Amino acid sequence: MKIVKGTRLIQNEYPDLLKDESSLSGGNCQLAAWPENLSKAASFIKECAEDRVPLTISGERTGITGGAVPMGGAVVSTSLMKGIKETDKPHIITVGAGETLDSILEFCQREKPEFFYPPDPTETTASIGGTIATDASGAGSYLYGSTRNWINRIVLVLPSGKQLEISRGDYFFRKGRLSHPVIGSLMLPSLARAQPAKNAAGLYIRPDMDLIDLFIGSEGKLGLVAEADLILHKRPHAITSFAVFCSEKQFWELRTDLMNTKLRVRELEVLAEPCLSFLQENTGQTFTETGDWVLVTSIEASSEEELDTILETLDVLLEGRGVSPDNTWGGFDSAQRKKLKEFRHLVPETVNRIISALSVDNHRIHKVSTDTAVKPEDLLKYYTVMRKILKDSGVQYIVFGHSGQGHLHANLIPVNTGELESAMKAVELIAAEAVGFGGTVSAEHGTGKLKAPLLKLMYSEQELNEMSLLVQNISLR
Repeated sequence: MKIVKGTRLIQNEYPDLLKDESSLSGGNCQLAAWPENLSKAASFIKECAEDRVPLTISGERTGITGGAVPMGGAVVSTSLMKGIKETDKPHIITVGAGETLDSILEFCQREKPEFFYPPDPTETTASIGGTIATDASGAGSYLYGSTRNWINRIVLVLPSGKQLEISRGDYFFRKGRLSHPVIGSLMLPSLARAQPAKNAAGLYIRPDMDLIDLFIGSEGKLGLVAEADLILHKRPHAITSFAVFCSEKQFWELRTDLMNTKLRVRELEVLAEPCLSFLQENTGQTFTETGDWVLVTSIEASSEEELDTILETLDVLLEGRGVSPDNTWGGFDSAQRKKLKEFRHLVPETVNRIISALSVDNHRIHKVSTDTAVKPEDLLKYYTVMRKILKDSGVQYIVFGHSGQGHLHANLIPVNTGELESAMKAVELIAAEAVGFGGTVSAEHGTGKLKAPLLKLMYSEQELNEMSLLVQNISLR
């Protein structure tokens, strides 16, 4: 196991270990380790626990909430914990925490071409351990749900250094309580209201829930995920994708149309105004299509006949809403779909590039964004409120995201300290509005260090204390 000691040495030789995609500055640690397997990870974590050294878990550092940025103590990286193996079940594979979504995709294409792994976060270089820790989702979660739905088993190292294996279906909370031979007796927090369907803020709490789901999405607070069994899904016969350039009115109409069809819609995304002008100004890309909004969708077909039905249905919907075929990009093969995906992802990637450049001159500058979600039927009302808050902030912004799930990302680009404060205030106001709509302050990115203060908008002091107590109880096992 590789171990490096010394704050200055780590800063000079391993600077990437001290940052993630959030551009949060100030990262530092005195000790770093790269274990190759479960036993070595457990040994290192046990030593840190015995010496009371604060520990940060690090994967591929693609998160945008600062969760992987250490503020002292030690870092344990899962990047060397590799390996992908088949199991006796054709639709389940065993994967080391350090494997990335890209490597899993490549494995399936090579060894199991009839299957694929449905979770599709924007950053495909993310490690599987990190996506489990945050219950990551993405555009395809409109149809397939988040990472949690596709995890059958996890192997963890608890904060004490003990090892724990949990398979789905083995242990359940009953009336909020559970007894386990390794972690003992646990009691779930009592929440005043049920958590939203799509939520990554705080611990996952559901009546009579499976124990494995408590650890998924816990952002490393309950341990390091070393290995997992992933559930694969049968690959569809065909997928067709579209980017529809339209007016704001046409977008909301088409969104409703697609949500009400019987088509197997995989994703229902939006690039709201001013995303297109933002891309033109910052990437040089030009658009001949008319319209300030873009609806991006992918639809699965189980046969050629169903594919014909999809195309016919879309023609009718677009004509009915007055959208010209000239304003539509189609993706009918893997290369075209990849191009559309890159177009959709170019928006946040451009924001990240700009923020990274700004932070060089002002280390206080970091990415400021929302990860809020409301019920899909409330999205238009919520977006109207969100847009007013963003305009009032005086900070450049763009909005995009998963419209089918009521989940929008507002990205603000502060150019100085004053704008940074205005941006952070706007995010807090938007998060409070989301909670007022019965939604969440974080739907897929977790809270990390940057969004942790927003938890108080969503949970009472007692609820947060009960969550902390549950974390402490598991940490002491």
